[in-house]
Amino acid sequence: MTRFDPAAIAAEAEWLRDNPEFIERPATLQEFLGPDYLNIADGVRESIKESLADIMGDEINSRKPTKFAKAMLTGGIGIGKTTIASIVLPYLCHWVLCLKDPQGFFDLLPGSRIAFMQMSTSEGQAREVLFGDIVARIKHSPWFRDGHPMDPTYKNQIRFEKDVWILPGDSQETTFEGYNILGGILDEADSHKVTVNRDYARAGYETIHARITSRFGDRGFILIIGQMKKSDGFAAQMYEEYRKDDDAYARRMTIWESLGWDKFMTEDGERDSFWYDAKKKSEVPKAAALLDPERFIEVPNLYRKDFDINPEKALRDLAGIPPTVGDPFISLTHKVEEARDRWKASNEGYTTPVLPDGTFEDWFKATDSLRRVVHLDLAYSANGDALGIAMGHVREIVEIDGEKKPYIVFDLLYRMKALPGSEIMLSDVRRFVYHLRDELKFKIKRVTMDGFQSQDTFQQLRKRRFETDHVSVDKQMLPYYDLRDALYEDRIEFPEYLVYMNRGDTTRVEIAYKELAELSDNGKKVDHPPMGSKDVADAMAGCVYTLMGDRSFRRSVTSLDQYRQRREATGTDGGSPWGTPNAGPYHPALGSLAGMSAPAPPTTIGNPLDGPRWDGPVRTK
Repeated sequence: MTRFDPAAIAAEAEWLRDNPEFIERPATLQEFLGPDYLNIADGVRESIKESLADIMGDEINSRKPTKFAKAMLTGGIGIGKTTIASIVLPYLCHWVLCLKDPQGFFDLLPGSRIAFMQMSTSEGQAREVLFGDIVARIKHSPWFRDGHPMDPTYKNQIRFEKDVWILPGDSQETTFEGYNILGGILDEADSHKVTVNRDYARAGYETIHARITSRFGDRGFILIIGQMKKSDGFAAQMYEEYRKDDDAYARRMTIWESLGWDKFMTEDGERDSFWYDAKKKSEVPKAAALLDPERFIEVPNLYRKDFDINPEKALRDLAGIPPTVGDPFISLTHKVEEARDRWKASNEGYTTPVLPDGTFEDWFKATDSLRRVVHLDLAYSANGDALGIAMGHVREIVEIDGEKKPYIVFDLLYRMKALPGSEIMLSDVRRFVYHLRDELKFKIKRVTMDGFQSQDTFQQLRKRRFETDHVSVDKQMLPYYDLRDALYEDRIEFPEYLVYMNRGDTTRVEIAYKELAELSDNGKKVDHPPMGSKDVADAMAGCVYTLMGDRSFRRSVTSLDQYRQRREATGTDGGSPWGTPNAGPYHPALGSLAGMSAPAPPTTIGNPLDGPRWDGPVRTK
């Protein structure tokens, strides 16, 4: 150990003579990772060590603990951002604790607290994730444990001697009041709350930075970590700002750069890779890529399937490249066509359940007891908006890359649009849902909708013993992410549905394909083009979100073979899964139910051919 090396002891004594403010020479970064301090050197990736060395500097600076005043590390998931953060804060504390009088060194009054702040999306998140790693590092460290232990009486803070503290907190300004903040970490940069009037990540950052500079000048340090989730978000803005700042360090790292290219080599010692155009989302020849290496990225062949199946997700999660504002949300539009064609193949001889006049085909009726979800995308009729409706269920469970996921089938896509000068009556929409359950016998477990004009409809549906839930596809991106993932992974199908977009049109359009293909990511939500629509797409996203998140919809789901056997046993005209004709067509545009009696009370449909809940082998894709 260097601590008992005579040459090292002499060198440390000489350093302390030259720097009398210190009682102990702070460790270099390499020493701090070693056995005398954190004792984690063997478990830290070389790429992380390189970034830490760049941030801290190779030599001990007796004026301030870090080489740069600001730093940012971003990139793919799993690159080691949290590891870096959990090393940085203990190192800053270590450097300060090596001082004889930290308050005097920084021109603070005796007894002033010197704080290091870790800011996350919420105080609970701050304590549970990164703060837990920091506590573990300190407890595992011989240097802290034997010579500078933290006060065990505090569970939600770390307090050392000399009034040196580490505090977890959120982006509320009150979190930082009263503290002399020498160092801070802003975690999950693009996951903080954003409202019309306030970006909480930026507000928290500016508060921490102002407290550092007002008390410590350029001797403090702030670190931003987190994935870039959008090209115009806080993380992307700070990354570009730091790149241009001489006193800042910024690095974006791919997962393969973090792991090291030595893990992605051929037997001949060459990189086992391909070149990719992140803008066009397509592979390019190596020769062309080398002519303009700044434009293209080199990707290990291990991740080729990820970039083929879901390029947006692969770029964001593996390469750390967020989607560009205005980019198509679904770039692989052929996947939308394939999902429609799978429905046709599964229901050979049958077309869309909805006729051109808005009524149902005679064969459209449930013959199984699988749980359905209906999502209503309610419209503001005065603006000429349309109303979208989708009903779907989980048909089977498929295995994709070792993970079991639901295979989702849409029974129905529907679009209502009021005539000029009129409005869509929500009572008619509710009667539509009642008809699906009470007359057509679909076992609708839940009806979801957004918040607009939904309270009365919620109440009326609950009176009819429907389970309801609020799902907004405009205020969160996850429903559309779930829908895109299902499309890209070939585990979704929906019927063809042709509509007239506007009154007077002579040509019908395939509305689901049109809306899904025209979607774009505007950085805050998934949106449609000017004069476009996304009513049906919203309804589909709402359905998928519920079916993906609630495992109760997977009960009674069978394997693919059992599903086909049930079709053959119960279907008509060659094996239709829908059964016999219904009692009468429904006319939503007229608000009437032709041939229908008063809605029946809720019933539970049972089918002995459904079989038990499927817990056996699943189909592998």
